[in-house]
Amino acid sequence: MRLRVMFSLLVVVAVGASSATSGDAVVVEEQSGCVALDSGWVASSRTDQGWVSDTDSYSADIRQHLNLPHLPADSVSIVTDSATCARAALAYGRNLNVPDTTTSRQVFVVRVGPTRYIVVDPNVSNGEFLINMVFDSSFSTVFATVAH
Repeated sequence: MRLRVMFSLLVVVAVGASSATSGDAVVVEEQSGCVALDSGWVASSRTDQGWVSDTDSYSADIRQHLNLPHLPADSVSIVTDSATCARAALAYGRNLNVPDTTTSRQVFVVRVGPTRYIVVDPNVSNGEFLINMVFDSSFSTVFATVAH
């Protein structure tokens, strides 16, 4: 009986391993997701809220540069859905200077209204600044890439 159980587990593991290697994008999507939130990420989302909702000329310039809409602060929210983060991670990797869709990445994602997402990978930087990308709601168009 014990031998049969061990053989069944080996078959399940082998089948799972062969299906996992059937496509790199699938493997990356399963491993990618949302970063664990901490006070730094929450503060970053509050900065995004200010840029989107404030009426001063500096915020208006930032919105124009990042192609963000002018919306109320409550239209900006941190994304914690792993499927959305996985899609954002793939789009982020696709749009790096040297595209990389095979690296598993955990990203910070902020939803800005119904039409924009700001995506950051804490492991990708330009010097001391993290690379932020602004995408449309389908993650197919990148509107801005900035070091912030």
